[in-house]
Amino acid sequence: MRKRKTRYYAADFETTVYAGQEYTEVWSAACAELFSDDVYVYHSIGELWDYFRKLECDIICYFHNLKFDGTFWLSYLIDVLSFEQAYTPNSEFKFDVKAIKKMQMENNTFNYVISDRGGWYVIRIKYRDHYIELRDSLKLLPFSLKEIGHAFKTKHQKLEMEYTGFRYAGCDITPEEMEYIKNDVYVLKEALEIMYQQGHTELTIGACCLKEFLAINKSAKEYMPDLVKFEIDPNLYGAKNADDYIRKSYKGGWCYVKKGCENVVYHKGLVYDVNSLYPSQMHSESGSVYPIGYPYFWKGNFIPEWLDDKNYYYFVRIRTRFYLKKDHLPTIQIKGDYHYRATEWLQTSDVLNKVTGKYHSGYYDFDGNYQEARVTLTLTQTDFKLLQDHYYLVDFEILDGCYFMGISGLFDEYIDKYAEIKRNSKGAIRTLSKMYLNNLYGKMAASSNSSFKYAIKKEDGSIGFVEVLEFDKKPGYIAIGSAITSYARNFTIRHAQMNYKNFIYADTDSLHLSCDKSEVIGIAEDPVKFNHWKNETTWDWAKFVRQKTYVEHVIAEDGIPVEQIKGEDGKPKKPYYSIRCAGMPDASKNLFLQSVDFKNTQKYYKEHPEEWKKLSQESKDFLMVKRKIDDFKIGLKVPGKLLPKRIRGGTILVETTYEMR
Repeated sequence: MRKRKTRYYAADFETTVYAGQEYTEVWSAACAELFSDDVYVYHSIGELWDYFRKLECDIICYFHNLKFDGTFWLSYLIDVLSFEQAYTPNSEFKFDVKAIKKMQMENNTFNYVISDRGGWYVIRIKYRDHYIELRDSLKLLPFSLKEIGHAFKTKHQKLEMEYTGFRYAGCDITPEEMEYIKNDVYVLKEALEIMYQQGHTELTIGACCLKEFLAINKSAKEYMPDLVKFEIDPNLYGAKNADDYIRKSYKGGWCYVKKGCENVVYHKGLVYDVNSLYPSQMHSESGSVYPIGYPYFWKGNFIPEWLDDKNYYYFVRIRTRFYLKKDHLPTIQIKGDYHYRATEWLQTSDVLNKVTGKYHSGYYDFDGNYQEARVTLTLTQTDFKLLQDHYYLVDFEILDGCYFMGISGLFDEYIDKYAEIKRNSKGAIRTLSKMYLNNLYGKMAASSNSSFKYAIKKEDGSIGFVEVLEFDKKPGYIAIGSAITSYARNFTIRHAQMNYKNFIYADTDSLHLSCDKSEVIGIAEDPVKFNHWKNETTWDWAKFVRQKTYVEHVIAEDGIPVEQIKGEDGKPKKPYYSIRCAGMPDASKNLFLQSVDFKNTQKYYKEHPEEWKKLSQESKDFLMVKRKIDDFKIGLKVPGKLLPKRIRGGTILVETTYEMR
């Protein structure tokens, strides 16, 4: 079979932004072929399409955030080109469809991969027996273009441009706009060239990592069979196969504000980060043992005595009530049960009466029958031991479990390779090595859920979507995926527990302690070693509102006073407020901090009236009020949040107000 010729591109759109718009279009469509010097800037999506379709070859073109740019492509393909969607009916239901495989697509058709959660991966178009594949580079390089420029040390760096103004397809492009447009494409092109030179060409960074791991450890594939194919009796084990059974034990990172520490102002503290938490726990240096092969199931209220041996790893299903021990940190979340908040680390299995504020060991179900608040949990052996150490267990019973042969060092060669590169490299290669260290573990827990979104044209001319359920993706090896995250939580929680007295907050791989360094217990420090911690920052003021919502006034980085550190401008840095707030964009954070630094903010805008003009009226009104840093609390409202809104032609970003709730 003749090998198809493919050319590779980086591209970017600039789209119309003005008040009250009901239609949007592309006014700049730029692209640059990888390993070439030229950037082509066109005045519409149609002109870029004309360029692509005349190349007479297959094309792979990357857009950095296809979720935005892709809506313009779908609108163009449907409204202007009148191409058909390459899907076939899967049943008699109208929107139950299945994507036609790439090589079976007809000319003048297209399909796409958009997950049920809204993740855009690729749009595939077939035209004159050639394929034009539009990929999301954000899945391969999960950073902003500005961050990519800094991390990869690209020759070009992202510039700033005023987005709002009267522009349209075919309009003149000023020299300043042209420089900005070209720079964006150059930054992406240079980073993609580095990825391609290193052979990292899969659709996502996770897929690149898995491919590399399997190439390094050629026997690993045999160790990780498809656990979906290992069927079990659902009446006995509460699951239809081994994947389903073990997946119930899978959880993410430990993110927790210690009870009683919420909204308290602290005046001294330290932040410790684990050096590469997940790779640390995957490496044999941690002592971790990982399950391989197919499991052996048992039924009954016991754990086989030989499972204490390091040659095994087990998962267990239990039924119990539980109560947190005094001065211990919670380790259990319960998802999918309306009696418990899915994000809460629980003190008890007792059910909260929201009216009285009291906890009860039982409840009445919808039929009026009394039920004990005795929960069923599926746990890794690591989480099970942590549960026993941190909670009192009442009416406890082991229902069943399964065990695997265990192995140590499965990931060592892969991790050692990229750890060595990270230690001895700078710029792009160091950034790549960090990506390869930190992105393999997630592929182990990938599920078979391949549900996707199917595009429809709505009455207002915009593109809408309907969800199509599908479960035909090959899953990852969940036994290892669950064990990795369990080991990682265990490492963080155990160290937090050692420092219980001074512990305030943790988020996956970090601990925030309110104490001097001399009071820290059990934290082995080293700037690079696995299973060690780094003193990331020191602060003299902090407030923790809730999970992923806090502010700290940083006075030192890596133990060095910030005044002794030079910033990007070459001048000494100053102590600064570091805000972490889920859902609050950087623009809103900056507005809040500017309103706190009221006097200097007013002075700055008087000296720079052109910058004041760029602000929205909502932002101007916000900055006219002086605030205190302690106003960082529930109820805070800050403008500057941009929400995507699909309209005819594509997507626009609408400014709204962020509210802390």
